[in-house]
Amino acid sequence: MAEKMRLHASPYAKKTARELGVVLGTLTGTGPGGRIVWRDVEAASKTAEKPSGGMIAGYYTTADVSELLMALKTLSGALTFPAFAERAAARLNVPVRFSGNGVEGALPALISGETIAMAVGHPTDGHVRIYMVYDSAAVSDEMAADMLRSMSRLLEKPLTMLV
Repeated sequence: MAEKMRLHASPYAKKTARELGVVLGTLTGTGPGGRIVWRDVEAASKTAEKPSGGMIAGYYTTADVSELLMALKTLSGALTFPAFAERAAARLNVPVRFSGNGVEGALPALISGETIAMAVGHPTDGHVRIYMVYDSAAVSDEMAADMLRSMSRLLEKPLTMLV
């Protein structure tokens, strides 16, 4: 079973990151034992490139991918879970950057000029978390929620990729 990554950050750093819109998973901690402290968050907020629009919003959902994992197992490695997830993200028919494996407790970061980024966690016990971050000035909350639901359906029902 895959081991979950734990985010090593102080409570005040987490609070500051939420307030400033900084993604903790992108930071390297300078505190004791590599812990992310508020100074790291504050420094990142000053140097980070922000999208041209408004606030950055993020969501995540879980998906039951046991059916997909069984199907991939029959292919003997010809198609991997990350490759399938990337193909599913491409099927959303919107300009979304798929950033690969998500890390527990961290949303993917937007690069300057991007409006949507998505990541999928490592399958554990037949389930994954799907992470998405978006520029709320360019993408409505409803559209973001629809995209997240669509990605979940594509992973939960892999045969829909064939039609």
